[in-house]
Amino acid sequence: MSPEAGMTAVAEPSAVAEMGERPAVKRARRQWGLTDVLAMSWLALLVFGMLFLPTLLNIDADTMSPADRLTGPSAHHWLGTDNYGRDLLARALAGARISLWIGFGSVAASALVGVPIGMLAGYLGGWLDRITSFVVDVVLAFPGLVLALALASFLGQSITNVMIAIAVPMCPVFVRLAKAQTLSVARREYVEASQVIGTPARSILRRDVLPNITEAMLAFALVSVGHAILIEGGLSFLGMGMPPTVTSWGGMINYGRGFISSNPALIAVPSAFMLLTILSLNLLADRFLGGRAGNTGGGR
Repeated sequence: MSPEAGMTAVAEPSAVAEMGERPAVKRARRQWGLTDVLAMSWLALLVFGMLFLPTLLNIDADTMSPADRLTGPSAHHWLGTDNYGRDLLARALAGARISLWIGFGSVAASALVGVPIGMLAGYLGGWLDRITSFVVDVVLAFPGLVLALALASFLGQSITNVMIAIAVPMCPVFVRLAKAQTLSVARREYVEASQVIGTPARSILRRDVLPNITEAMLAFALVSVGHAILIEGGLSFLGMGMPPTVTSWGGMINYGRGFISSNPALIAVPSAFMLLTILSLNLLADRFLGGRAGNTGGGR
């Protein structure tokens, strides 16, 4: 972790003058290190490549050219071609669109469901907390990948079904993390002060709790996107993810394993794209975790 470069305080006015101002939510601002720059650069290049490179280079993920089958890198095919003469760079970029869409989509769905439930369970407690904890424990008792495999095989091959298969085992983790963060914030003096003056629970959760758990949730969400991409790759590799007509990194690796001796690039290219993307997301998550080092959130 880089040293902290300073803090900025974001303060909210108090509901009543006699209680004083709410404590500032302090966010540490780290200087951009080399790993941060490399992570952002890779993700920016990936997005640029998905949007513009196929058009600029006149390459297509599904165009076959038997005359160019299994060729190495060249001026027209920067990363070479596969057994059908399809451009590996174009296919890797097409797989990136699928993997990123599934990764961010499944994590967003899990967070939108899990975070509110976890906040309510942590703040209200009682029967809601007991029921939520029981359901979370039951779901987490199943290995995540095994549950995703079972759901994917039951639902069938499609982008939506893969998102559901990934989101379901991931949602309880968001519930548990949001609950733990809410329990920590709910013990602070400014939250207790809001409770004493009769502030509705909805307002407390929105104004006092949510801003103070956002950084932790964002950091976990970025790590979860990488995990979701990895699960999608595993499902597609096993033939339970994307249909064969849809290009994905896992599908490319599954297809390339038949040529691992003659042309290892068929596996190396999608694997490298997946590795660099997941690593970049994890490095960016470290920035949020580093920022929390300076988040005191204490009372006055």
